[in-house]
Amino acid sequence: MKKNHLLIVMLLLCSGNLFANFSDTTVKGVAVVFSYSASIFPDSWRTVEINAYGKEIASAEIDRTKEVAIKALRKYPTPLLTANLKAIYFLKEMEFFKTPFGGTNSSDNLYITSDGLTHGYTNDYIEQTIHHEFSSILFRNHPEYLDTAAWNKANEPGFVYNDAAGGVGAIQNNQSSQDVDTILCKKGILTQYALSAMENDLNTLAQNLFCPNRGFWKAVEKYPRLKTKVILLISFYSRFNPAYRESYFRKFDTYGDGLL
Repeated sequence: MKKNHLLIVMLLLCSGNLFANFSDTTVKGVAVVFSYSASIFPDSWRTVEINAYGKEIASAEIDRTKEVAIKALRKYPTPLLTANLKAIYFLKEMEFFKTPFGGTNSSDNLYITSDGLTHGYTNDYIEQTIHHEFSSILFRNHPEYLDTAAWNKANEPGFVYNDAAGGVGAIQNNQSSQDVDTILCKKGILTQYALSAMENDLNTLAQNLFCPNRGFWKAVEKYPRLKTKVILLISFYSRFNPAYRESYFRKFDTYGDGLL
């Protein structure tokens, strides 16, 4: 009887943690999750149209990805995270609208893919994607912190963001490069993907504030329209944390571009 009782308890414990992963952790109050089930996605994403799909991250990628997540989250004060972010879910791959996504966000969660260095998922790429997606949540929660009129005025006269689908079309049409594009920089746009929507424009600059690409700060100094947006975005972030000043963000540059 005792053996049977113990077996039942063990089965109950296992079933209650069916989707748990011993590598899952919590960083500054944010759950960092590597286990996967379809339930991580909001119900509204599991419709025929959106058809959210994911695949569990490879175990070999967990430790490296966890280190990147810790590094990224440490750049935010705990109260900011507590008020805006519950969890980051890492997956090997995910799809929405039958289209592969590298990252996305819900009201208070991030969903990020990490599929190995050989497939381009470098530490910088993963960290940038975290900041990229989190900036969407912050902007959605506090749009009043950003002077959007001044932001749009920083674009060239007559400029219109080119993707009515908010970036999905850009991804589907292979127009989502995140490389710094000096031709676009003259127009106040950092990358090809930033052309798609104002939010993606903001996201792209945000990821470069916290984890800059080579040439980012040089481009900011060279192109006035771009610099205006960066100043506006730093002002946005400073509403969350007074320490978020230009000097704070420039210290993340590892290429020498951001030295004052």
